[in-house]
Amino acid sequence: MESETELPLVMHQGTGRSMYFYRGAGAGVSNLIATQSMAPRTATLFATSGVLARHPKLHVVLVEFNCGWLAWTMDTADYYTRSFGDEGFTSAGKKWIDPELPEPPSFYIRRQVHATFQDDPIAIGNVWETGATPLIWGSDYPHPEGTYPHSRETVARLAKRLDSEEAVEQIFRTNAADLFHFSQIYLSQNSPRFGLMPRCSGTSPVNIGSRRPTSLSAE
Repeated sequence: MESETELPLVMHQGTGRSMYFYRGAGAGVSNLIATQSMAPRTATLFATSGVLARHPKLHVVLVEFNCGWLAWTMDTADYYTRSFGDEGFTSAGKKWIDPELPEPPSFYIRRQVHATFQDDPIAIGNVWETGATPLIWGSDYPHPEGTYPHSRETVARLAKRLDSEEAVEQIFRTNAADLFHFSQIYLSQNSPRFGLMPRCSGTSPVNIGSRRPTSLSAE
């Protein structure tokens, strides 16, 4: 399927069911959190079921789910895979880990699962773990949680937390352009209109070249 369209599979938050999990006091924000909890569930299932392993050119984009959950999902899915893989079989005689894949779940999520965010410093702070490839920035205009009319400022502030020009380019431009086959020439000619800010020097960047996070400066 991915070879026919060369486009990613896109799932917007709320796809497939009502976003109203709760009613009454506190339901507004709680419903949003419950809705976004579908992202780690979906990403993990794509990875552990073997779909991404069988279709290495297939990419999945989870829209408006934010990205802070990616690092936790990668780590936790790997942990459970190792733990229950050692356990072997359930009491009913079924294999705990089925199918057994050549790589851990995080490998497939990191390579083929992407998510969009508006203002998610937690996700930026975890790029050392997830890599930049899964992250795609979007303004979410005109929704209340979107960044308009402060998109440029938001991008500049988040970019300060990254110590890699390549990561900034990926997250705020090329990840989306590559996945959806946007014209890089057109984007280069029109980047000021799209609000992409140049690399901004800042303190306490996230060092994505290591496997340990550095401290983040207070906003």
